[in-house]
Amino acid sequence: MVNATEALSLILVGAFWGCTNPFVRKGFVETRQTNPSVDDADGGLRSFVAKKVVLLANIKVWLPYLINQLGSLLYYKTLASSNLTLSVPICNATAMVFSCITSALLGERVNQPGRAALGVFLVLSGVAVCMYSSGEEGEGREGAQHGEL
Repeated sequence: MVNATEALSLILVGAFWGCTNPFVRKGFVETRQTNPSVDDADGGLRSFVAKKVVLLANIKVWLPYLINQLGSLLYYKTLASSNLTLSVPICNATAMVFSCITSALLGERVNQPGRAALGVFLVLSGVAVCMYSSGEEGEGREGAQHGEL
């Protein structure tokens, strides 16, 4: 069973991952628009390093990436004490939900918003079922350990 602290940590990881993805994407797009040399397929080590320096100089790229990586650190810390079969789906599902919401708030175009909303609902429902079924399994095992049926 996932306790409240673990659940909050896992949802926070999903928020860190999901909310930062649209910002990283937007930062890369803006960097390519303002500095077309980033897209040059010139090759060579010098060109590779120059492209990375341009990207890293843009705060709209590295700040969301840094926040995303902080989410990864929290994820690994939470995995040490939580059930792996619940942690992974909760984090990935909530990351998708937060990514959809953040993309919509940033004004990104969604081809089929009804399907996106349905997908968010189904993902959250699946996570709720996983968490609920985990709680039932935990109660059944505790009773069996004490000789109860």
